[in-house]
Amino acid sequence: MPLSFSRDGVAEPAVEGGLERLPGLEVVPDAPEDDPYRKAMEKAGRLLSRRPQSRLEIQQKLRTGGFEPDVIERVIARLESLKLLDDAAFAGQWVQERGARKGPRALRAELARKGVSREIGDEAVASSGIDEQEVALKLASRWVGRVSGRPLRDQAARVFRMLVGRGFSYEVAEEATKAVLPPEGWD
Repeated sequence: MPLSFSRDGVAEPAVEGGLERLPGLEVVPDAPEDDPYRKAMEKAGRLLSRRPQSRLEIQQKLRTGGFEPDVIERVIARLESLKLLDDAAFAGQWVQERGARKGPRALRAELARKGVSREIGDEAVASSGIDEQEVALKLASRWVGRVSGRPLRDQAARVFRMLVGRGFSYEVAEEATKAVLPPEGWD
């Protein structure tokens, strides 16, 4: 559903699609319906109403939509000026939402795939306040029940691999694995 724009170029609340959360999306007032900038802004608004996006995600989706690079850059610049597109805020929210299931390495890798710079990703993970050891221990506690019928060595290997696969360091994965399994055979 396209945004409707008032005469002064401000997006009016949409009835459906959640676009009312994006006040201030401006296009050229009285621009024709087929204006590329207007269409690109509408598409970006729809994308952002579904979930926060990184700068790269919006660029790629607009490029895939057939928009010209100069139109894409204008849209990106406008969204950034409105603070609707901010990689640091996106990264912070991403880490908060996924930090209960993933380790720092996995979170940084996901952010990198979404085009967030290494520095921003590192800062988002560092400032999240998420205790890596605590998260790993919770996940290991849940996972150990799924492997409990196996020999101890197999249980340990599976829990450890699950944690490392979710982005936890080897040290943290080993500590969490040892914490949830009986102590026999660790030394």
